[in-house]
Amino acid sequence: MPNEKSQFMNENITKDGDSGKVTCCRSKHTRNCCIATGIFGVLFLVLGLVVMLAMGPIINKKILSTMALVDGTERYESWLRPPVQPHLEGYAFNVKNPQAVLEGKKPILEEVGPFVYKSTTLKDSDNNVKFWDDATLTYRPRKVYEFVPEKSDGNPDETMITVPNIPFWTGVHKGQKKGGYAKGLAYGIVNDNGLAEPFIQVSFSGLLWGYKDELPCLKLDMPGTCGGGDSFGGFGGGGFGDDDDDGFGSFGDDEDDGFGSFGSDDDDGFGDFGDNDAEFEDDDTFDDGIKTEKTDPQINPPKDSEWEKLVKPKAEFVDCECNWGLFRDRNITMRKPLRILTGEDDMSKKGVVTKYDGKSTHGWWKKGSICDKVRGQDSSTLPPSLKKDMKLDIFIALMCRTIRMEYEKDIEHKGIPTYRFVPPINALGRHDDANETMKNPENECYCLEDEGFRCLPSGVMYMEPCKRADEAPVALSMPHFYQADPVLLERVGGLKPIKEKHQFYMDVVPQFGFPLAIRPRFQLNVVISGDKDFPEGKIAKVQKDLILPFLWAQDGFDEPSDIMADKIAFGLRAPELLSMLGTVVFLVIGAILLLACLVYFICIRRSASHAIKDSS
Repeated sequence: MPNEKSQFMNENITKDGDSGKVTCCRSKHTRNCCIATGIFGVLFLVLGLVVMLAMGPIINKKILSTMALVDGTERYESWLRPPVQPHLEGYAFNVKNPQAVLEGKKPILEEVGPFVYKSTTLKDSDNNVKFWDDATLTYRPRKVYEFVPEKSDGNPDETMITVPNIPFWTGVHKGQKKGGYAKGLAYGIVNDNGLAEPFIQVSFSGLLWGYKDELPCLKLDMPGTCGGGDSFGGFGGGGFGDDDDDGFGSFGDDEDDGFGSFGSDDDDGFGDFGDNDAEFEDDDTFDDGIKTEKTDPQINPPKDSEWEKLVKPKAEFVDCECNWGLFRDRNITMRKPLRILTGEDDMSKKGVVTKYDGKSTHGWWKKGSICDKVRGQDSSTLPPSLKKDMKLDIFIALMCRTIRMEYEKDIEHKGIPTYRFVPPINALGRHDDANETMKNPENECYCLEDEGFRCLPSGVMYMEPCKRADEAPVALSMPHFYQADPVLLERVGGLKPIKEKHQFYMDVVPQFGFPLAIRPRFQLNVVISGDKDFPEGKIAKVQKDLILPFLWAQDGFDEPSDIMADKIAFGLRAPELLSMLGTVVFLVIGAILLLACLVYFICIRRSASHAIKDSS
């Protein structure tokens, strides 16, 4: 009997097939390996779920960590050279009834333009970006303007306009402030030199880049080759030909493209960058018992700078004739330095301006007030993770102040959602305006009536306090007096404020703080008043404190470039795409492993079932 049982078992094994295969599939090692495969499959499935839930925020956090302005990084390079081309669009106001204005009538204006210029910002033209140990950097940009005829309405060299004579009215204003004998002397100089007319006809190009007028060059020495001698000198502390900005800084200075402040000045110093090795100092010191702030060492272009050879002063003798223009000294000129936070220590403070022209206070507005403190955001770089309830305080050098911007609405650019930030209606409101909607108590420290300066109606900012050396009676507003006191429109004809055309806005990708569209828009106005004491009665009947627009411009861009949009779109999708990819990979691997394990046990069970049937 034992022999028969043994023979039966051998026959049973033979029927199942090759003995090696059966032994391998049913071995303890194979079974353990299959169980391990199943466990790994479960682990991969769990990892897939974890990746799906957690990977997106992790990747997003990693992306945000690269937003700081660190030398040599891609983010820093895109800040230096943004992948978008901004344009400056200029419009002039042609005075249609200049003689009537001199008779005391309302000016009738006609908008002329646009004249479009490619606006390129060079932040490191002379390697003039300096990083510091406290997570800040200082830069002095240049603006380069190039006329674009195909985008313009006419030829600016041939388009003639009648505008207020700015040097003339600046001289009148200086005389009006002096009174007595000095007033008569000032009036005599204004009336006996240069064009000597309240209104002049000039080309648009001439107004911006230079036209002939002797008055601004009175304080300059005529070149010896012209047979000139000593200059007349400016009257009353500051002539017309000052090298500083005469209150007419260009739009979009320091930025551009919406990646920077709008307007700044320049000094005339030269020197190699880095000659002064002293560190920036923030502490106050005492000098003869008076507390004064130490200013940062000046960053000057090198003496052999090729860029500086192209810079022109606002007024100079050309072929023995004086040439003066509003923006003559703004093209290519290096602006005053801005010191900003890079975001390395605190990303929420990226782009915050800590110093302007080496100082943390301006020295323009009420001493010790928040108005006189350097503060706000450099619009060339905003912090990420913006919220709709956030208020952005933007430092605008052109306005000599910080202006608040608030969320208005959602808007898309090339499929990318953005938040639109705009100044509130009372951004330039008087602190004592009877209209509660226009009233802005925070602007009280910008009103210096107690120091003899004008405080204008809501919507208009008087600029003389921050241009004291020049005493130019210039005011800034939004174009066509948009969001300004209605009385301004009653005194000037031909203006029609339209939100879509004249509103200042920034459309920002909230996740990253990148502007996809930015349009700073400002209007230049001259504040004029008649005076019967002026010779020949030329301005005797002109309205008192007439705020007369003569130019407005917008800088920046309406839409992002394709390259810019594609990069930002990928950055927005990256967390979702990468987490989805990781999730799919882990889930697929886990599913394959579990399926392999399941197939093995099914096969073993079916094999065992067949064996039982065969044995029966």
